[in-house]
Amino acid sequence: MKIRTLAAVAASAAVLISVSACSVPSSSPASTAGVPREIKSIYFSNVLPAYPPLGEANKCFLAQAKKLNIKAATGGPPDLTVNNQLNINQISQAIANGYDAIVSQPIDKAAFTPVMQQAKDKGIYQATLNTGDSTDIQDFTIGTDYTIQGATVVEQISKRSGDQKIIILGGAPTGTNNLFVDGVKKGIASKGLTNVTYVENVFDAGDPSKSADVVSQALTAHPEVNVVLSWEGSAVPGIITAIKEKNLVGKVVGVTNDITPQVISGIKDGIIYGSSKQNFCKMGSRVVDDLVALSKGKKIPKSVDTGITFVTKDNVAAEGN
Repeated sequence: MKIRTLAAVAASAAVLISVSACSVPSSSPASTAGVPREIKSIYFSNVLPAYPPLGEANKCFLAQAKKLNIKAATGGPPDLTVNNQLNINQISQAIANGYDAIVSQPIDKAAFTPVMQQAKDKGIYQATLNTGDSTDIQDFTIGTDYTIQGATVVEQISKRSGDQKIIILGGAPTGTNNLFVDGVKKGIASKGLTNVTYVENVFDAGDPSKSADVVSQALTAHPEVNVVLSWEGSAVPGIITAIKEKNLVGKVVGVTNDITPQVISGIKDGIIYGSSKQNFCKMGSRVVDDLVALSKGKKIPKSVDTGITFVTKDNVAAEGN
């Protein structure tokens, strides 16, 4: 256990892992605000700003706000563990501080609904970034459509030779996780992927220090499994560690989210079959543009899917940046 902990810490330091997930419903009507009101300030409650892809969303959000002469600030956990209560507290403070608009990442509907309703009652514009229809109070949502992603990824997995037995690692059986799992199941059924079988959904509570143990236990319980799939960027070190510790390199592969140095290395080493590259800069900049457009009374899409690129050995040289 000590060796595993040290390995996880080293991996975390090298990659600055995190969760990146959530979802945008694939089609929905345009959103309009009640009475147009100029936006002069926006607060972005980032679920894990220390994680490079979400850090990129922060950077692009702040740059676009500055370009449009809008006061902007961001906040979130200082480390690499999801802290819903911290994000909720920061949203509450943003409401108290009189921000005109708030961007949030409500990965747990029950936890975030009260504070989002409070913002709505104050007439504050709200957008969610990369969490899609896990909540419905927001004016609009932008990011990866995790239901579409689940279906897309499982089709990619089906291209591997032989039968594919999958376990899915998530944070908790709510919101984003359920959207992704539904996408996987629908993809298997609708695309007729007869060589792919969904086995189980397991959970690490969004804590990367628990991922290796959870995956290891699942592989012990289901020795037939040969694919560990996760929408959590934070799960990458744990997945790799579990596969190595159980001497399953070459027999079991990981399929992950986001592109980081460790993911690229894992793909090249054959431990990771592929990973979804999300467009976080587009999310961060467009959310500002759409909030401003909404505040001017313009119609905007209720949801925007920023899409993914599935990266494997075949295209990692071009997409691994």
